[in-house]
Amino acid sequence: MDRNKFIQSSARVRILEKKLLKNENFMRLSEQESLKDTLRALTDTVYNEYLNKLESPTKYEDMLSNELTKLFRDLYELSPEDTPVDMVSLKYFYHNMKVLIKENIQKEDFSHLYILVKDFDLKNYREALKKEISRDKYQEMLLNAKELYEETHDPQIIDVFFDNEYFRELLEIAEESKVDLFIRYVKNLIDFTNIRTLLRVKSEGAGSEFLTNVLIDGGNISKDSYYYLLKADLNDSDTLKKLEIYKYVKEGLENYKENKTLTDFELEMDNYFIDLIKEVKYITFGPEVIFAYALAKEMEIKNLRIVLVSKLNGLDKEFIRGKLRDNYV
Repeated sequence: MDRNKFIQSSARVRILEKKLLKNENFMRLSEQESLKDTLRALTDTVYNEYLNKLESPTKYEDMLSNELTKLFRDLYELSPEDTPVDMVSLKYFYHNMKVLIKENIQKEDFSHLYILVKDFDLKNYREALKKEISRDKYQEMLLNAKELYEETHDPQIIDVFFDNEYFRELLEIAEESKVDLFIRYVKNLIDFTNIRTLLRVKSEGAGSEFLTNVLIDGGNISKDSYYYLLKADLNDSDTLKKLEIYKYVKEGLENYKENKTLTDFELEMDNYFIDLIKEVKYITFGPEVIFAYALAKEMEIKNLRIVLVSKLNGLDKEFIRGKLRDNYV
């Protein structure tokens, strides 16, 4: 990947970064008395353009969804190559594939669940699935996933199938780019995902056969190692201690042991990726700059959702602050 192609786009992204919400913004939002007050406190931010269009404060998800769609649309126009944007947006493409299958199976319209990014042609994929047409690899995936469901009648198999396809393609994109940050991101994301899956399998008492079906290939830990970890004390595992992400995994495991929920483990996972992209601040230009901004903006939207959901449910500021992810800026 020719880094020089990203000189101009990197400069433009640095300007966009100045509009990202800072920690003090989230502290102020957490202190508001109500959901309506919290939204009003966003009037001096980029989210102001959506506020007057909201039918009611409880429709804040429309604002977040529109801002996410705008993020990817703008970055694809700005970036000289798709790869750094694909690294973040691809998950939504596969999310849409899952929704499509479930929509088809349940004979319902799930239009409100789609996040339309890049060239995801909803009408085309709906028609292909309905008529069982396979003209590209994604249409073929849809038909394969539907066939798997019809054989098993297990809704979980849809998620497992598309998760495997997603990580396979994401790793392929990263390796083809030869960008070290992208490869580290994907491999560590796979490790986090597999460890989270392992915790769920342990808690449910499922066996190694089930684990085999849900583990993702391509991480830093071999699949075989997870069969040992299934019966081991994860808090004292040499396998995990060798990982780059161990500091965050350790914290997540300790929180999981105390609370028995995966929420805090996922918080540590997100914090790792924010710390990972903070390295990009020292890169003058390159595909990493666009990728880091996309990930940072995505995390900002996630934090906003946490605040707004909490306000909707009357939760206090200390609870909110304990759930917020770290900021890039």
